[in-house]
Amino acid sequence: MLPNNNQESIEKCHNYALVLGGGGVTGIAWMTGLLKGLEENSLNLAEFDKLIGTSAGATVAAQITSGVKIEDLYQRQIDVKKQVNEIAPAINLFKILPKLIPAFLVKNKPIKFRQRVGRMAIKAKTVDAEIRRQVILERMPSHEWPSIDLHIMAVHATSGELINFTKNSNVSFVDAVAASCAVPGIWPSVNINGEYYYDGGIRSAENADFALASKRVLIISPTGLNGMSMPGSSLKAEIEFLARNGCEVVLISPDSHSINAMGKNPLAPSKRKASATAGYLQGLAHSDFKTKD
Repeated sequence: MLPNNNQESIEKCHNYALVLGGGGVTGIAWMTGLLKGLEENSLNLAEFDKLIGTSAGATVAAQITSGVKIEDLYQRQIDVKKQVNEIAPAINLFKILPKLIPAFLVKNKPIKFRQRVGRMAIKAKTVDAEIRRQVILERMPSHEWPSIDLHIMAVHATSGELINFTKNSNVSFVDAVAASCAVPGIWPSVNINGEYYYDGGIRSAENADFALASKRVLIISPTGLNGMSMPGSSLKAEIEFLARNGCEVVLISPDSHSINAMGKNPLAPSKRKASATAGYLQGLAHSDFKTKD
């Protein structure tokens, strides 16, 4: 289940690992609010020595490692004047789903599945790549890789392999985050040195198995155990994998109030304030994972 080209990084021992999963702009807002509530309640984010971010989680990981205070990041979600000018895509499932049929015909073969999704992602007509990149730039307070052990997950569009971008990858931090957030058929795949990459959530919304060798793992997932499992991976299986290998795992996913606040469209910018506020309240009430007394 674990990619060989990431073995050295996986085997390094960590005390606390934070896994941030995918979930669109409402997921970014909810996770930001949740982390603010947890910080006021039971967590010291500085205690985490490994971060894994996928899709929306890649954005949040980039933000909380930028040096900007969580309060300021929270204000960027709830204050209209400080919000990033997100693009609200016009999603036509009747056009997207038929293009994914070739991929789902091989859903029992995860690599081939992701290769076929990759072909669709490269050919898809979406917003201009530079316009989309500008959104990512505005989301990120810092465009330089942080010193912390941060892993940004994306998929290589041609090979179908999961790619684990780090500060040692010789890849722009902005490009790595943009690739991790490139939902196939909705956002443009990202060209990095002549190779195309797309959303790491097509392998797994969390990629939590990359937290192996951490003593304690906190998984924050906007979709949770009820989210759609991808071929060859599921959050439940990843949690079981970590537990079998001696990791103490805590999962936080949206409560009923947060689910209602986030709504049914994770890409709806108008839901950011409600999602962040609900996440904040949920974080204040949560106490299953503590890094401070």
